[in-house]
Amino acid sequence: MFLPSFRHLIEIEALKKQNQQNLAQISSENKRISDLDERRKKTLLHIENLKLEEKNLHLSETLGNLGSHESRYKKLNEQLSLAATEKEQMAFENQIQLEKNEIQKFESIYFENLEKSEAIQLDIKTNKEFFEGSANSLEEIKIDVEKNISNEQKSIDNRNQRIQSLMEQIHPNLQSLYLELEKKFKPKSPVSFLIDKKCSECHMQTDSILKNSLEEGRSIETCPACSRLLIPETAKIY
Repeated sequence: MFLPSFRHLIEIEALKKQNQQNLAQISSENKRISDLDERRKKTLLHIENLKLEEKNLHLSETLGNLGSHESRYKKLNEQLSLAATEKEQMAFENQIQLEKNEIQKFESIYFENLEKSEAIQLDIKTNKEFFEGSANSLEEIKIDVEKNISNEQKSIDNRNQRIQSLMEQIHPNLQSLYLELEKKFKPKSPVSFLIDKKCSECHMQTDSILKNSLEEGRSIETCPACSRLLIPETAKIY
């Protein structure tokens, strides 16, 4: 009595597995977009961090300090020639040496940071080129993804129609139990095959009476251990 319904369930389970493959592909297609989106967001953040890093080099401030010390150095050299005594001359020379040291220090800082700034600017340029170029790529990917997802969804919809048709042909008692167990075991399968008196999922041994009744299609049985709906091997024969 139940063998035709069991056969319908076997086909339903097979169709649902195929749907899962389509859903996985849809997820993979969406990931193509999300991955590029995420990369573009990280690129923007990286550009902002680079700009902040360059700002913190204080190139203008260093150049200003360097100019101030060079002006003082020049002025002190002019004043040196006007020194009236040896003591004044030594004082000017000491100040001149101090300014010279400061000039060397700020020159070293400036040129070192200038090199860093040029490297940062190049990095910013490279990241901007990627961000701008990836905008077109993203639109192309979205069109491709939309097409692929549409095809995957059509396959799912067609199978769902077949599943609905098969469900309507299943014995009401078996249908009710299957739908109940499907909720319980989701996302796993709620069915198991009885092979050599053993549940194919948990390998629980059953008795001969249950096996015979199930294989002859006279009863609906669940595994005493895992509670899955048992389907006899005889239902595999079309």
